[in-house]
Amino acid sequence: MTQIDRTMSLVRQAVDERISQAIAERRDGWSDAGPAADELLDAAADLLGGGKRMRAVLAAIALSATAGGARREEILSGRACAGLGAALELYQASALVHDDVIDAALTRRGLPAAHRRFTAAHRGAHRLGDAEAHGRSAAILLGDLLLSAAGSELGTALAQCPQGTRAAARAAFDAMTEEVALGQYLDVRAESLPLSDEGEDHAAAGRAMEAAALAVVRRKSARYSVMRPLLIGALLGGLPPRGQAVNLLEELGEATGIAFQLRDDELGVFGDPARTGKPAGDDLREGKRTVLIALAWQRCDAGGRALLRRVLANAQADPDGIAAAASLIEDCGARAEHEKRIDGHVERARGALEALAAAEAGVSPDAVADLSSVISLLTDRSA
Repeated sequence: MTQIDRTMSLVRQAVDERISQAIAERRDGWSDAGPAADELLDAAADLLGGGKRMRAVLAAIALSATAGGARREEILSGRACAGLGAALELYQASALVHDDVIDAALTRRGLPAAHRRFTAAHRGAHRLGDAEAHGRSAAILLGDLLLSAAGSELGTALAQCPQGTRAAARAAFDAMTEEVALGQYLDVRAESLPLSDEGEDHAAAGRAMEAAALAVVRRKSARYSVMRPLLIGALLGGLPPRGQAVNLLEELGEATGIAFQLRDDELGVFGDPARTGKPAGDDLREGKRTVLIALAWQRCDAGGRALLRRVLANAQADPDGIAAAASLIEDCGARAEHEKRIDGHVERARGALEALAAAEAGVSPDAVADLSSVISLLTDRSA
């Protein structure tokens, strides 16, 4: 077993146990609510049963960054890491549920999205009213429940750490949740903006689209996927808020997070549904204005732009149209340029890691090695 495998195993086991306990505690506390509580908590348990726990792992690596040997393993499997990891996983689950409602997604991690699950249950029980409206409403409330539970678990984690570290870590967590909401709105808003008309400067329009897409990536995904978990863990572990180590972890985290999301956007078009857990081309049907689409818009001709107009934000786009759009993105060179963008962000992340390893900031070689492995795991993947 490699070092990163050991780290991930310790963290995942502790976080899985804490999440199971959190759900069980709520079942016990809400036993008087009858089957309604179980419907919500069953959906939560199924959603939280999947995932790689990478946010929890990142936070744990940073929280234990100055420890080594047996002490480091004790921290990785301890109550603070378990509580913080559970908080991050619960928050992510909340964001995913709400995101799927916004996108009208069909699946999540190979299972029906929460709103689809509740819709099917409504129909199966022959209840009154609009089944799809019920499904959306129930999913929104599930997301709210998960968000509240995340805050509760964060409080449990903070209580395990020195009082002097709590305020900065709490502020970083709150900043993360607020920023994701802003990023989500930027994403929703971008999807509603008209594409440039023929006769306009399409290269300029594509560059503007790319800049807007990167703003969404930073605020909706990159920071909350990588940078914020590292920052929260580092602050809770006692690293100085504006010290060199924290600054470098922020640089490493944002660069890795951007590369992670760009890879995810590419998989949204070219990925294998059996590995990604969602249908190929869903991002195109949803009209996502990704960096990949922006690069294609800059490079394709009038016929290519007409094809993209037909496919983007068209929930009824057929598989042939999706396949044609994917071929266009490949053939015009957008995918290759997108790979260069990913490589550039990975290079920036590794530069920050080298500086962190060389700095006299008290970060252990074990933490540096784990961060190096995590950069690869997040950016060189097929699912």
